[in-house]
Amino acid sequence: METDLDSLLETYISDLRPEVLSSPWIMLNMISSKNGLATLNGTSGALGGPMDKALFRTLRGLSDVILVAAGTVRAENYSAPVISDRMTQIRSSQNRSPLPTIAVVTNSLNLDPDSPLFSSPNYRPAILTSKTGRNKGALPLFKNTDIFQIGESLVDLKAAIPTLAEAYGPVILVEGGPNLNQQLVDLDLFDEFCITISPRYSSDPQSQIVTTAESYQAGKVILDRELVVGDFTFKRFLRKRS
Repeated sequence: METDLDSLLETYISDLRPEVLSSPWIMLNMISSKNGLATLNGTSGALGGPMDKALFRTLRGLSDVILVAAGTVRAENYSAPVISDRMTQIRSSQNRSPLPTIAVVTNSLNLDPDSPLFSSPNYRPAILTSKTGRNKGALPLFKNTDIFQIGESLVDLKAAIPTLAEAYGPVILVEGGPNLNQQLVDLDLFDEFCITISPRYSSDPQSQIVTTAESYQAGKVILDRELVVGDFTFKRFLRKRS
């Protein structure tokens, strides 16, 4: 169904996410090239446009935690999140923190403590790592950062999700990359995923295929809606955890 940008954003804002009833509500947000790949010229951002970026900021504003892998943080040069004015007003009216917390998943700690994400004096991100992961000596370099060590040699995502929800709030937005998304798929650890289909084609030789409903058995995932704004298609899928 075709719609306009304002209606698209209000639709996602009004979606029910009944996380407070039992467990965290986990959203996967992905953008795909027209032919199903996760990147264009090495980044996912190159696939987007103004409509996709507006929804991206809105979904961030809806979340309490933004869960992202270290490789994506490096490739996309992450900094403190930017959300829409509308979501700023909504968060204020709900007495929530001004911004969601970005939690970076990494076993290697191959992150730059002087990068924009970790060096801002006005924003406190989190690092999610394992107890015996590589380069643990680097942890003290991340001054204004919450550190969670969960899992022995690898991050235990199943244990990490409730820990993050308890620390920051129950709505968790997962921004990838594809490896992290697939781990959550394999662990049955999400409730919805939102896929933006870009009009652009990609031929990145190293790009992975974006997770879709075809990753599941028939009936496990349903298409909740499909909206079109300009050349971009926005799909929301829902599933029931097993």
